[in-house]
Amino acid sequence: MASLELPPDIADRLAPLMARHTERLAEEVAAEARRRAPAAKTWHTREDGKARPSHQAADGQTRPSPVPFRVGGALLAGPRDPNGPIEETAGCRCTSTEDPAAVAATIIAGKAAIRGSRTEAEVVCDFPHAADAEFAQGEGTHFMSGAAAQVATRHR
Repeated sequence: MASLELPPDIADRLAPLMARHTERLAEEVAAEARRRAPAAKTWHTREDGKARPSHQAADGQTRPSPVPFRVGGALLAGPRDPNGPIEETAGCRCTSTEDPAAVAATIIAGKAAIRGSRTEAEVVCDFPHAADAEFAQGEGTHFMSGAAAQVATRHR
């Protein structure tokens, strides 16, 4: 019977080879996360000086679409949200716009790092309130964890 003895530092020697594979997997996760990312929405007031102070303060606020806007002390899905308090919704003339690619544009895969015999790479979404969107309810939620799970399933 033949016997194979591996050098004790084999894992350390293989880590640089695994780094390229790790970077490819991270880029796959990033691409899938970009595909799954929710749109962004931005709150706009009319620029006529008649908007409530709380709405003026919210002007330009941008969130991933499943995350509510913070307007005054209320969380609103958008202007005139029927579930919002009357003092923030009655007579509201604000609008919101949507940017389908804004969240996706901030998702990047990092370079692999070798730590002893292990390699690792990060996939980051650098959009305000992205973590809130990950755990919210609705379209575009779990976009990062879902992407990682999808790629892991393809590589089993």
